[in-house]
Amino acid sequence: MSQYKLAFFDIDGTLASHNDPKIKSSMVDRVPESTRLAIKELKKSGIEPIIATGRNHGMIRDLLQSLNISSFIANNGRYVVFNDQTIAHDVFSRDHLQEIVKYFKSKHIDYCFETNDHLYLNKSSKFLDDGAMDLDKIPDGEIPDKVIQMIVRSKESFDIPIGGIEAVKVAPGVFDITMENSNKAVGIDKILSAMKIRVGETLAFGDEENDIEMFEKAGYTIAMGNGIPQIKKLADFVTTDVNDDGIWNACIALKLF
Repeated sequence: MSQYKLAFFDIDGTLASHNDPKIKSSMVDRVPESTRLAIKELKKSGIEPIIATGRNHGMIRDLLQSLNISSFIANNGRYVVFNDQTIAHDVFSRDHLQEIVKYFKSKHIDYCFETNDHLYLNKSSKFLDDGAMDLDKIPDGEIPDKVIQMIVRSKESFDIPIGGIEAVKVAPGVFDITMENSNKAVGIDKILSAMKIRVGETLAFGDEENDIEMFEKAGYTIAMGNGIPQIKKLADFVTTDVNDDGIWNACIALKLF
């Protein structure tokens, strides 16, 4: 039996191939069949698969159902659920939101608001979605309740000159605007504490910049072949690309089932 009890999975570039903005497709459609089989086998081996993502619950609901997964870290560690039980649900203060919106407007930056299960877009915004979830349009100037983070598209990394706020790259050209120290590792800590599980009993699979803290936290880490150089350098093991049976090949090589 494996020494591991939990396996944390990033979505884009790890469980599913990255979305091509020119060809809108669902995350469910982009999951390789070998990855689906690997998730089933891990569960049979007593390893609980947990999705760890910058996306919100509403955006990953279909994926969770498709893979029969009931535990997840969403919104970069700010919304955490284990076996269908909510462990954490952190939101922005109204003051922080107003300050962020004011700054983005001054720089002509388009954005959308994200709660645990919805995306909201002001009526005149030119923010482009990726088709993963419908955006609810709201009047200009309106700010929704219980906003966990915001999303911005940019070709280059950037800083936000507001105390306690940071922009985290979650996919090529996509940044989540969130509170400092909001990341997947924070979500892992919340699950480990609640379930009394040791770090050494955890695995993590990832490919991008927002997986770095997760890799620094987990007991054993697996980078996808399509991952960024920094992730591969941090990893204990580098597997093949997501579309080249990366998850399955790693599980076989590491004898996880």
